[in-house]
Amino acid sequence: MFIQFNSLNAAEVTQLDQSLVPVETRSAAERKKAISLGLQHVILKNSGSAAALSNPSVKAKVKSPNSLIRQFGYDEVDGELLLKVNFDHKRILELLREAQLPVWGKQRPLTLVWLVEESSGERKILNDASPVESRTLFQKDAEAKGVPLLFPLMDLDDNMQISVSDVRGMFVNQIELASQRYQADYFVVASMTPNADGVEYSVSLFSKGAEQGGTTPLVSKQQQVSDTEAAVNGIISTVSEYYVSRYAIADSGEQLTSSVTFVDITEMKQLVAIEKYLKQLSAVKAVHISQLQGTSVKYALELFGTLDDLHRLMALDPRIIETSGGYQGDIGSDDNLNSLDPTLVNELEYRWRG
Repeated sequence: MFIQFNSLNAAEVTQLDQSLVPVETRSAAERKKAISLGLQHVILKNSGSAAALSNPSVKAKVKSPNSLIRQFGYDEVDGELLLKVNFDHKRILELLREAQLPVWGKQRPLTLVWLVEESSGERKILNDASPVESRTLFQKDAEAKGVPLLFPLMDLDDNMQISVSDVRGMFVNQIELASQRYQADYFVVASMTPNADGVEYSVSLFSKGAEQGGTTPLVSKQQQVSDTEAAVNGIISTVSEYYVSRYAIADSGEQLTSSVTFVDITEMKQLVAIEKYLKQLSAVKAVHISQLQGTSVKYALELFGTLDDLHRLMALDPRIIETSGGYQGDIGSDDNLNSLDPTLVNELEYRWRG
């Protein structure tokens, strides 16, 4: 998984059609198994839902994946042989749509992780450069699930603002303050503590900058598991499942339409960029320009999901700024998104600063 960070918050996840699978040999039999496993990885990254792998249509393709393969080859990394498989992204999405499964687009929330890990009786906040095994496990599992994560630097600035006690004590206001320097949409407050039965973990997810109910987690979980790997998986799965519920869009089967207006458009390349952006949104089925007037352009959209789905996705992109001509509120707020009036949503205007 390759992640591009936009100038402000959201992350764009690319290489969603690619999988790297460890293999022992280059034999045809092992290659066949690895390609099927690679397809499962790609399905998981594009749907965000492990339940998608149980769908009969998906299971049939996993058994016979050749029609979805674009190319494959072998790489060797640190002495380990890997099969690199690229699948046809368009056909992957068609498979998910036809099976009425959710599709999670490239534009995804960026999550800052504040996690206290206890090791050898010492508690530390996991940082971006931590050499411990758990840091590697987080990276691998986040890539497998397509969840962009960011860890704090824990430099002088961080250490002056936040402590292990703040994270373990769930002092959310203080953690929110320390999070302001990081360009993330959400932040996680978590811990992993070893005990006689394995590892106990806790995780709570918060929306960064939420004005109302900011100290109430969007989702939280606490569980005893066998080891650190299972704890890391549990933390990322909890976060991923929440995002999928809000950002992965299944075809509603209804004929839903909407329009989006952009103002202050002065160059043809802006029109091209906006249309390209709208077409890649997982909520959008089709898009075309319906009106050009002065420096204003209106796009007519056919939707897979609801209007709320569309604007929830658009709120992730820092290149899109809502004007004062439409809904008076922060469309990135979970509270506002739950109460959007569709008649107001249709009147929204944006500025493009891509």
